[in-house]
Amino acid sequence: MEINKYYKDVTTFIYEDLAWGPLYRKKDGEIIKNADNNAEKYISDSLKILSINKADLKGKKIFNIGTGRESRFFAQHGAVVTHLDIGGESVKEVREWAKKYNFKVTSEQGNILDKDIGENKYDLIFLSGIYQHIEKPAYALVKFINALKKNGLMYMGFYRSGEFKYFIVDSIRHLVDYKMVSEIRDINSILFSFGEVNHYQSSRVMDDFFVPKKHNFHPNDIIHDVKLLGGDVFHFDEDFRDYNHKGSDYFSIGGDRIYIKKLSDKITALKDVKEQLKTIKGKNQIEDVDYQEEIINHNIRLIKKIKLLCDTGFITKTSIACLAIGLYQFTRPFVFEESHYFNESKRLGRHKIINRYLQSFINNHSRV
Repeated sequence: MEINKYYKDVTTFIYEDLAWGPLYRKKDGEIIKNADNNAEKYISDSLKILSINKADLKGKKIFNIGTGRESRFFAQHGAVVTHLDIGGESVKEVREWAKKYNFKVTSEQGNILDKDIGENKYDLIFLSGIYQHIEKPAYALVKFINALKKNGLMYMGFYRSGEFKYFIVDSIRHLVDYKMVSEIRDINSILFSFGEVNHYQSSRVMDDFFVPKKHNFHPNDIIHDVKLLGGDVFHFDEDFRDYNHKGSDYFSIGGDRIYIKKLSDKITALKDVKEQLKTIKGKNQIEDVDYQEEIINHNIRLIKKIKLLCDTGFITKTSIACLAIGLYQFTRPFVFEESHYFNESKRLGRHKIINRYLQSFINNHSRV
């Protein structure tokens, strides 16, 4: 399948039918340890950094992309919300909800790159888990900053290059293909989500493994583009390391959340900055990062060997599906404390135990 050709259709299918849509179209998520699963909690945390009280949201014009749960939060606190989602079902649910409770929400279906969202229009743009999945993110950033009023604010969370978990996810994405979607969904649901396919852990797998675009950004590149377009970064945790795979924390490195203020009412034309933008695409974590540790580079070579063995028929697709789900347990198990893989990697070292796992897989599950 030519994923770039079918970007919109596949992205819609993943989010509307397989991942977050079935969970979040009608409600917010529960609070789950080690996860940004509850929108009310992480929005409230971000509003504190933005110095916005919930009472201050009344009458504010807010733009939001996603399943609709964030838009519902803002509308419930009196904001005038413009909601966009690539999936039609989410838009339908938001419209029906807003009509039922008489909230001020305009909801539209579409790809942000095809939409005119206006200029000098919004007091706040809130983007959580969105930027990294846009086909050409920097082109959308031009629209976002143009759409902010002077002194308007934007929160943007993004996938951080240098995160251990995205090293694992990019390794998995190197191994799997779209013919495995159904099988991986079934295997994972049986092993890790009580046989349920519309489950938090199943949604994470579908999202991380198969969403067409998954960009990882170094904060230097994000900040460069924000400043180029007339934005000011007023809150950031200053973690500019290229990578950090040490420790056992859920987030291995900082610098994945950024808070922006637009300094003027200036409008930037995409054609004038197109060649200067740095976040048109992100960094693949097994191709584009210069790792100093030999064991990390050895693990990359093993991943590529396993892919070759699969492509030449020496390892089955089903074995690859199982390996991918197993690799995921090193970084995103549903309950860390109960994961044997996670605890062994914490005891012996992340890449050391991954190395053992990959070597054992080749030795015991290939026909070489």
